Amino acid sequence: MIFTDNKDFYPTPRELFVKLLDGNRISGRILEPSAGRGDMIRHIREKFRSELKIDAIENDPRLVSALMGEGISVVWDDFLTYETFKEYDFIVMNPPFSNGVDHVLKALELAEKQLSQCEIFAILNKETIDNAFSAKRQELLRKLSEYGAEIRYVSGAFSQAERKTDVEVALIHAKVEKAGAGKSIYDSIPFFSASRRKEADEEVGAALSTYVKPSELRAKMNDIERLVLEYETACRLAKDTYKAIRAKSSLFGYIAQVNRRERVSPLSMITPYNKEFSANDLSEELDRLRRGYWELILDTDEFRKVLTNEAIKKLNRQIEAAGNMEINLVNIRMLLMALVANQREILTDSIVAIFQKITDRHMTSYSGNVHYYNGWKTNSSYKINKKIVIPIKYSHFDSWDFKEDYSRINHDVRQWINDIVKAFQLIDPNVSGEFTALSSQEFENEWLRFKMFAKGTIHVWFKDERLLAKLNYICGSHFGWLPSEGEQRENPEAREWVAREFGDMGDVELLRVRSGGKGTEETGRLPSGASDGLTPELEAA
Repeated sequence: MIFTDNKDFYPTPRELFVKLLDGNRISGRILEPSAGRGDMIRHIREKFRSELKIDAIENDPRLVSALMGEGISVVWDDFLTYETFKEYDFIVMNPPFSNGVDHVLKALELAEKQLSQCEIFAILNKETIDNAFSAKRQELLRKLSEYGAEIRYVSGAFSQAERKTDVEVALIHAKVEKAGAGKSIYDSIPFFSASRRKEADEEVGAALSTYVKPSELRAKMNDIERLVLEYETACRLAKDTYKAIRAKSSLFGYIAQVNRRERVSPLSMITPYNKEFSANDLSEELDRLRRGYWELILDTDEFRKVLTNEAIKKLNRQIEAAGNMEINLVNIRMLLMALVANQREILTDSIVAIFQKITDRHMTSYSGNVHYYNGWKTNSSYKINKKIVIPIKYSHFDSWDFKEDYSRINHDVRQWINDIVKAFQLIDPNVSGEFTALSSQEFENEWLRFKMFAKGTIHVWFKDERLLAKLNYICGSHFGWLPSEGEQRENPEAREWVAREFGDMGDVELLRVRSGGKGTEETGRLPSGASDGLTPELEAA
């Protein structure tokens, strides 16, 4: 039926509907604000057979009757006065040619008021876009540009339609997203206020000065202050959200009671129980925030780089334990100081970890990995030999023939070798982790040579025996297997024994992480027992 007395009644041809969508899929809640007799709605239902919730708006009573008779939900008469709490996923429209600018502006206004994203597909008179003589048309162009809308022109769109017109049309696709909400909250955080900076300087500055170089101190301070404020804002928002959810739940429960009819209320199941955000959910969310921000604040990546895998695990456990503490400047200062105080122990443990991995096998067929001290108080203690054999769980090493590249060899092999290299680098930072391939199975550098065998072993030769002696000396000292400071000082036999067992090592130094005011590295020195008989303990920084 054609309502020729309705000057804005131009049913949408199916071909034009297909061009309007241009391959995009629509679903969910849809608004058709210029429904006419429902042609657009039928096109949508035919093309997308999934469950859709479509609302229609139409102001011609005859067309409203036809729509409702077809079971279409008509929710209002004049789109320009439509207000709703509903959230629509899509607005698909063929507004009146005589007033398309107002209708598209209204669609954009509705989408902007929503909390969720909304996409708009609109058919508009091309003249509205090309001839922006009015303030409203200029406002429409500005908004379309702001949302990066796609505009395509079609000629003869209604030339073969049920009701014909030569009007050229513009097909508009605009996506009104809500991605900026988080940024606006973030932008409101009062970063780097004078009072907060003074507080941060007082609480954290001293601890950081032993953790980073002086040139990096201000940047690190700013970073910590930023992270604390981010954390506080995120926690407040999480708690406010929980408070709002609880208030909503309480109100919905109350209005269900107020409006009870006999035994039940039509409002009793507004919010499904299984979607409730519980206090436990809030606690877990805050726990994840706190742990994540502690990791960012402590920022130990540079420290981790010099540690073996076992030492990294120990450091991670310390950081994880700190995750239960509230994030504030006082606690940050305390933990930074604790980390600095524990660095020597962690570095020593990093060396000891690889020592234990190698020597743990001394009671097996790999007993050749170690040899025993000759005399002194016990023969049960041992040192790493200059050649060791490491068993690997794989029985072969992935395709040797084309892997004469250290970075591409078996992961477990690289992990073993890298840990050995890291242990040596803590004693001598000149030790390199780069290797030259002698074959697809064998690699070497100035300090190590290793070869992989198909039966599942790696043979490792320590080329720098003085460096190996230092490693053995540090680990023997750690386990208390060597003469004490007093014994070496008072007993010539003890000094001679250390000299005989370890040779002339020179000073035994242990690399430390960066420390303020003394360059990029400091060392904790273990004076050699062979040279002066002092205790192999790290000096206090």
